[in-house]
Amino acid sequence: MPRLFSYSDFKDGSKSVIQYADKHSPIIICSESAQRGVPFNVKVQIGKTVKHPNAVDHHYQYIQLWNLETLISEIKLQRASFGDDPVHIEVQFNFIPKVSLRLTALAYCNKHGLWKSEEVFVKVYDNQDEEEQQ
Repeated sequence: MPRLFSYSDFKDGSKSVIQYADKHSPIIICSESAQRGVPFNVKVQIGKTVKHPNAVDHHYQYIQLWNLETLISEIKLQRASFGDDPVHIEVQFNFIPKVSLRLTALAYCNKHGLWKSEEVFVKVYDNQDEEEQQ
């Protein structure tokens, strides 16, 4: 099993260590709640403030979205799609939730390994109209 890195592993380091962690850490951006059976959008961004290199020898290859131990989706990245300059990579995942979620994103840098996001809880609720009819 490869080692998983996260921002929290480096948060007490020097400024350069924190920047290193920032530019590698996936961040989940989504609503705290979702309606059961309705498409739900989750954005995953690599880094908050520091852009990640996008060179042939240093780039991201894929981003995955997990609900606990279940893989929801994976996006394979084509380095050339982002040009050669450092970049904040952002991807969108859309799916239909059936149960409440504990989401984690994993992202693989070909030079610095596998990075994970902080877990995000999403409460999935039923439509009020459906509950009143039953």
